[in-house]
Amino acid sequence: MIETDKIILAELIALLLKDGELASDKGNQLKNLLQKYPGAKDIIRRRLSQTDIYVPFDLHKIDVSQEWLITQSKFTAKETILQPRKKYLYLNKSWYKAIGIAATVLLALTLLWKKQQHEKPVSYLIPDKIYGHKNDVLPGGAGAILKIEGKEEIRLTEKKANQYFAQGIELKEGRLIYPSNLTENLKNTLIVPKRSTMILTLSDGTKVWVNAASELSYKTNFNKKERRVTLKGEAYFEVAKDAHRPFIVETNHINIQAIGTAFNVNSYHANTKVSLTEGKLKVSNEEHEIYMNAGSETEIVDKKLKTFPLVSKAEATAFKDGYFYFKNKDMQQILDELSRWYGIQIDCKIPLNSERYEGSIKRDVTLAELCNVLKDLTGYKLTIENDKLIVNR
Repeated sequence: MIETDKIILAELIALLLKDGELASDKGNQLKNLLQKYPGAKDIIRRRLSQTDIYVPFDLHKIDVSQEWLITQSKFTAKETILQPRKKYLYLNKSWYKAIGIAATVLLALTLLWKKQQHEKPVSYLIPDKIYGHKNDVLPGGAGAILKIEGKEEIRLTEKKANQYFAQGIELKEGRLIYPSNLTENLKNTLIVPKRSTMILTLSDGTKVWVNAASELSYKTNFNKKERRVTLKGEAYFEVAKDAHRPFIVETNHINIQAIGTAFNVNSYHANTKVSLTEGKLKVSNEEHEIYMNAGSETEIVDKKLKTFPLVSKAEATAFKDGYFYFKNKDMQQILDELSRWYGIQIDCKIPLNSERYEGSIKRDVTLAELCNVLKDLTGYKLTIENDKLIVNR
């Protein structure tokens, strides 16, 4: 992020150019800031030339790169591009430095920010002082991107204080909450990238835990006959009861219908799995439908829906409760989970066997700590290099 005083410096210069003068307190503030950043003066001294300029912009909102190109063309061509107000500022030589510095500040801030972004190490890579890897990787956390129909996308993060959006939608303690009295029925899409999860409470009171590398789409008020959402990836649902509007999850060409129940849907791959922990469900695809009772799970096998006893409720609620649960999973499935949660690449130097494993560990541990557990569990050699996990024997 650009430091606050640099933004203030550029804003004061813009204000000076706009009005032709500054109040004494702002003038002193500008003088102090220019003394703090002499580099900007040195750069512009090589660019000074007689010109006139107009700067009617808000530095919080403009595209700095684009504005610099425009400003640079003014100095190069020694002419001014007028905006709708068409106000000239004819400045004497005492102001030429300020004009130049304003343009230079825009350039300097842009280059500085880009340089810092380019050189800044990935924030979730940390030193490993315990297990002997080249580095360690921090676990993911709460975060998502919310796209609201007809509006700009919103980045959601737990690191910020409570946030309020249009129509009273609120992000509170890492949970996205929709009020029950929304006036508009807009399509929302919640995109949860790798290294992230997000919990939301929909307008009907349904709670949804959305796992990493997943996407959930829904109308904020649904409609009068049903409450339909579309899922890509994995989510756990605790559905609010509404006998008049069944809750329907659409994913991978199947529909899952509930009135009031709790269940997990994993559709990362074509063989979608539905695990029912409470209530009843109707699951259907193009060919047929089946009914599920609590304590069962349904998978697509050869394009057909098959129901089996739920081996473990803990597995169905694992990511929601903050755990990895490797019940009867092979190494490829385990690595897929690690890739989504830690945001890493997987580099397998050998073919993986089909052996199944069993174990669990909290998801708030670093990757190196988890690899130490998996090494004993699976016998594979796991090595971390930057954002890559190398698998060998």
